[in-house]
Amino acid sequence: MATWTIKNPLTPIGVLLSSVLWSANGEAHPFSQEEYSLRTAVTISDKGVVPLVVLEIPIPIALQEIGATVSDPKDVKRRKINAYNKSQWDTLSSNLTFTVDGTPMKGEWLAIDHPANGKATEGFFVYMVSFLPNKDVNLGDSVNIEIQNLAYPEAKMVYSGSATAKEPWVIEASTAKTVLGENELAELTDPKRWSTSDALRTMTVTATRTTTQ
Repeated sequence: MATWTIKNPLTPIGVLLSSVLWSANGEAHPFSQEEYSLRTAVTISDKGVVPLVVLEIPIPIALQEIGATVSDPKDVKRRKINAYNKSQWDTLSSNLTFTVDGTPMKGEWLAIDHPANGKATEGFFVYMVSFLPNKDVNLGDSVNIEIQNLAYPEAKMVYSGSATAKEPWVIEASTAKTVLGENELAELTDPKRWSTSDALRTMTVTATRTTTQ
């Protein structure tokens, strides 16, 4: 899988993704290290719609699946880790759908260039993907977004999500607000920021553009 490096952060999507990444730090969910987590963040502005999807896999599970041994040379261990990372990004990306006003977005889910992506931190291997559209999306005065995540259906999972908007846009409703309420934007280490409700596998967001009086 290709990695999306923000080579020009001044492009519309680059600016939005850079702002979203401030929240994509190495803080892990605060529950059992036997539980996976999935988090979907959506940011809306006049520059476009930027989704960020983050998967956390418990380190013991990841190490078992990587299959590296103490006797493996460093280059062999690195190849196994790289292959495992690619498989996680591919699995995550291939199980995501993204629509705007009911129309499937044309583009590609890509691993983003972030220090924590594909690395072990706070008890988990972290995987992050975002969507690179084929072209900019022209938004009307209202927008309905849906991101569905079908990855790892059998894994013991906790979920989180958020929907934020930059002026003149306002979030009217979202799955994250429905499930998490006022805890939607709490710290990622706060247990109230997370839920076992798989309703968060399908993140829907409704937003409107306000007019200046």
